[in-house]
Order: sequence, then C-alpha cells, then structure tokens
Amino acid sequence: MTWFKGVKMRNQLRLYSGVILFIYVTGHLFNHMVGLISLQAMQAATVVFTDPWQTWPGIVLLAGALLVHAGVVLWGFWSRRSFKLKAWEAVQLVFGLAIPPLLAAHVAANGILPAISPYEGVYLEVLSTFAVHSPVRGFVMGATVLIVWTHGCIGLHSWLRLQPWYARYQPLAFSAALVIPALALAGYVAASMRVRELAQRPEGLQVDYSRVEPWMPDFVYNTEIGVILFIVALLIARAVRGVFIAKSTKPRLSYSPGNRKVDLLPNATLLESIRAAGIPHASICGGRGRCSTCRVHIGECAVNLLPPDEDEKKVLARVTESPSVRLACQIRPNSNIEVTALVPADANPSEAFSKPGYQQGKELAVAILFVDLRGSTTLSEDRLPFDVVFLLNQFFAELAQALSETNGHYAQFNGDGLMAIYGLESGPEQGAAEAVAGALAMLRRLSKLNEKIRDELSDGLKIGIGIHTGEAIVGSMGPPASPIISALGDNANVAARLEAQTKEFGVPLVVSEDTAKHSKINFSKFPKHKIRVKGREGMITVYAVDKPDKLRVPISLPAWQQATNRPAS
Repeated sequence: MTWFKGVKMRNQLRLYSGVILFIYVTGHLFNHMVGLISLQAMQAATVVFTDPWQTWPGIVLLAGALLVHAGVVLWGFWSRRSFKLKAWEAVQLVFGLAIPPLLAAHVAANGILPAISPYEGVYLEVLSTFAVHSPVRGFVMGATVLIVWTHGCIGLHSWLRLQPWYARYQPLAFSAALVIPALALAGYVAASMRVRELAQRPEGLQVDYSRVEPWMPDFVYNTEIGVILFIVALLIARAVRGVFIAKSTKPRLSYSPGNRKVDLLPNATLLESIRAAGIPHASICGGRGRCSTCRVHIGECAVNLLPPDEDEKKVLARVTESPSVRLACQIRPNSNIEVTALVPADANPSEAFSKPGYQQGKELAVAILFVDLRGSTTLSEDRLPFDVVFLLNQFFAELAQALSETNGHYAQFNGDGLMAIYGLESGPEQGAAEAVAGALAMLRRLSKLNEKIRDELSDGLKIGIGIHTGEAIVGSMGPPASPIISALGDNANVAARLEAQTKEFGVPLVVSEDTAKHSKINFSKFPKHKIRVKGREGMITVYAVDKPDKLRVPISLPAWQQATNRPAS
C-alpha cells in the first residue's frame, strides 16, 4: 500500500503546512488591522505579528511550509483525474492555483530578497509602492487577501468540521472568518489613504529606496513571470494528458443505487471516477481519507484491488466490521467493479464516524405486528371499484394514524393488510408495549370507522392482528427507487402466523408469550394456548385476546393516551 501511505503523508503535510501558513496569514491580517489606528502603530505592531517570522527559525519554518504546501497541492492537482468537485472544493482548488501567481512578486520582494540581500522592506515602503506607485497592484493585493483567507478558511473548516466539538463553535468561527478580513482590509485601505496623503505634502514620504539595487526589480518581475509560466505549463500538460486518457479503453464501474454503468478513469480513485460521471456521492472531508462517508460496499470486485492499509482499517473500524466495505477515496480499481453507496449523498458531518443504523441491515430485537382485513374479497361484491378503493383508503388511513400514535413503523403492504415494526429505536421492551398499544389503537379506530360507514357496510370491517417479539433482520429493502425499512426472518414469519391464528381462535388479537414478557403487560386474564407454527420446530405459547379493552399498557404515549382518553399508566 505504498500509494495509500504516500497519499496519507501528502494529506498530513498539506494539513500541517497549511496550518502554519494560516497562522502566519492571520497575524499578517491583524497587523493590517492596526492600520485603523495609525501608520506608526502599524509599523510598531510588526514586532509582534511579523518580526518573529523574519528570524532564521521563522524563515525556515515559513519558507518550508510554503514550499511543502505549494508542492503538495500542485502534485495533488497534477495527479487528480477528475475535476467534478463539490462547490467548496472547486473554490478552494481555483483559489489555491490563483495564489502563487498573485503572491509571487510580493513573496519575492518581501520574503526572498530580505533573506538573500541587505534589503529589508518595511510597511511604509510596501504601502507606498501599492498606494502611490502602483495602485492597480495595490487593488490586486487587496483582492488577494480575500482569496488567500478564503482558501485557508475552507481548508481549516473541512478539517475541523469532523471534530465533534466544532459544531458548537462553528457560528463563532464563521463570524471571525468574516470580521478578521473585513477589519484587515479596512486597516489596509486606511493606511494606504494616509500614505497617499503624505505623498502629496511638500516634505513627501520619508521612504528610503537606496537599498534597492538595480537587479532587484528584475528579480521580482522574473519570479512572478516564472511562476505564471509554470502554472500555465501545468494546465497545458494536464489538458494534453486528458486527451490521451479520453482515447484509452477503460474498465467499467457499476454503481448503485441507480444502477449506473460508467467508465473508470485510469489510475484514479473510485471517488474521482464516481464524481467524473456526475454521480452525487458523499465525501465530507473531500476525499482525504479523514472520514468514512464515501464508504461503499464492494460487489463484483476488481481482481487487482489492494487490501486496505492499516490507516484505512482504522477509519472503517469505527463504522463497520464488514470486509466488503471500503473507502471510495482510498481505492484505485483498474478492472470492472461493482459498488453500492452506503451513505446518502447529502450526508452531514455527524455521519462521518457514526455507526450505520438498521437502514443498512442489522439484526435487531423488535416487535412485529401483522394486521389483516377479514373478508376483503366480499367488499368488491355489488360495489363499484371507486367505492371499494374509497373504503380501503379510509381503512388504511386509520391504521396509519394508529401507527403514528404509537411509534410504529410501516414496513409492508399486502393489499388488505400490513406489517409494522416497533422498537427500532427504543428496544424490544418498549417496542412490545407500543405494539400492543398500536393494536388497541387500530381496533378502537376501526370501531369508529365502522360507525361512520354503517350505511355502506352493515356488518362493518373486521381485522385480525398478530404480534410477536424477537430477533429479526432489519434494513432498507425493495426496489432502488422506493426502498422501505422492513424485517425478515423466523420471528417475522411467526408474527404473520399469529395473525392467521386469530381466525382459528375467533379473536381480534393474538399475542405471543415473548411479547407479553417483553412488554410487561398482564395477559393472565386471557386464554393461553400452545400452538405449532409452520416452518418452526417446537410449540410456542400465545394469548388469544378476545376483549382487548381489558388490556392496560404500562407506557406513556401522549398521542395515544389523548386519542383513547386513557389515563397515563
């Protein structure tokens, strides 16, 4: 995994060097702020904000950070295979490429020259150059301040947003990001106006240019031109390489959801290929391997896909134990590969290291409720299709309301009945009690509906409900365009069999003993039976609830209590 270690090191070098440069820039802007007071105060403030960087340790640290950061960023730009980026990434990249040409002359004059010659620039000389001799360059430098600051803030934010504590201080950080450059520019403008005013007085500016040797302007100019030509050459080389890449034969990527089939870019990360195809895909950290939001499940795998590095394993260990899950930003498939995204494309930072919930598939102890409408086929006799659909829609509206009142989750629809899951978030004990409350709410609402439709259906609608609690495989299932959270497994099958058992016992509700134990509801008043369930060995104990109104549910569900006018237990 030499490549991954190299990328990891480059990301760390970019981060650490960027932090050093951001500290320097922040101090530089604070020095500009002092210009709101006076030129003398501005010059005096350099002792705190800029002079430490002009010592040999400061020069080495700053120059090293500048060279490392520029080199790492330019190499990353060259090695990147796709420029389909999120807006913040695109802004950071464009500003990052613009900074070297914009700052080349300034760095050469005020950074390199003082280090290689007796020349030492002071604020008054620099301001006079910008304010009096070259106001256009002065305006460009003001704009460059905003570009540099924005580039740094984006990078810092993309790093810190993955820290749990950062969300609390983000409004404060955002305010500082606006106020600091605003005050710095105000100080810069105020100082420049003061310099222009002094330049118009008879005594003029007390600026000593005798230390400027003839070769120095050419050195500054040539440095600027050299940097610009280098950036232009890099852009041209990338464009030429892109032409050859476009003509090459590429392996294919099968991407779900959406069943998209697109070309893989040569020697690109999976994330780059996904983005190049215009497929929205989560990546909070921008593909730097700091979070896990770009993770995918590998299906038909590329034969030469390298195993995860220890660092990638550490990131993945926070969210999954599956060996089939990889970070899209850290693998470079070179043959056909099939992947499924595991995180929504609009993921937020809180999902960066959160354990995946039941949506992606998990074995959970839940309460499962099946309800079925009795004699549904007779509804169509002597009735228009419109009337049948109207009756059924009212019926399911009442069931849906009962689920809403009792924290039930609709999981399946079969034409004249449905399946619901309870306890997805609250656990099996609370879920079992809520499932019983849900059954009572359904029966109560059905009774009221029957009163309402008595003239249309004299016998009324009747239902059977079965409830069982136990381990089930829960997850998002179904067609990619319309998946739902559902459950399957032996215990889901038992709940369906209990619903059918209501016909045998002639009761509206059958509850398993497991549900009774979990819910802590007293079912001793009702007949107890041992039954054999098809597909399961042994007998299970159930309660046939003939008079559901005798049940007392020991939970507090405000919506259900209000709807049933029951006192809170």
